[in-house]
Amino acid sequence: MLNVSEKYKYIWWAPERTGSRKVAPILSYFGFTNQNKQLFDGTNFHFNHNCLTNEQYKDYKIICNTRNPYSRVYSLFKNFYHYTTDKGIDSFRDYLKYKLPNIGLLELSLKPKLVCHPNYIIRLEYMREDLSKIPFIYDVLTDEQLDYLTEHGKGIDSWEEFYDQEMKDIVYELLEDHFEFFGYKK
Repeated sequence: MLNVSEKYKYIWWAPERTGSRKVAPILSYFGFTNQNKQLFDGTNFHFNHNCLTNEQYKDYKIICNTRNPYSRVYSLFKNFYHYTTDKGIDSFRDYLKYKLPNIGLLELSLKPKLVCHPNYIIRLEYMREDLSKIPFIYDVLTDEQLDYLTEHGKGIDSWEEFYDQEMKDIVYELLEDHFEFFGYKK
């Protein structure tokens, strides 16, 4: 159940809410599959959000999608709790303080558990730039094609207005390793 390219000997970790639906079609050009199905076949997605490795792929390099942890937690909240702006900041605060620690979304937020450093990181905020650093990208794509494929149909939601310092501290405490590992500021 890994997103893997046998051709290039890479595994792709695609944590939830990190731009995986944008990256999957791009990596499909490079033979990435999941359970022998192309990650994106032009109509359907066939990738998963597992951030695992196994002995069979121990020599494979790892690519990992990521996103600013504050933005990612807010996006998870919106996605799974069907947040609307009329609910206000207090709804998100309650989620962080009372619901997040007690539900399965905490596990989802904490993934990947960072046991090894990925060889390449694709930050949602710098997707085009980070993709261009992967050695095989230009085996198939031109700069113009990469520009086109990484255009965001929708912008990344602003998250700053939905946090105060207490809320930021909660997220930082939960995801401190993500801040440090991926280079995001507290």
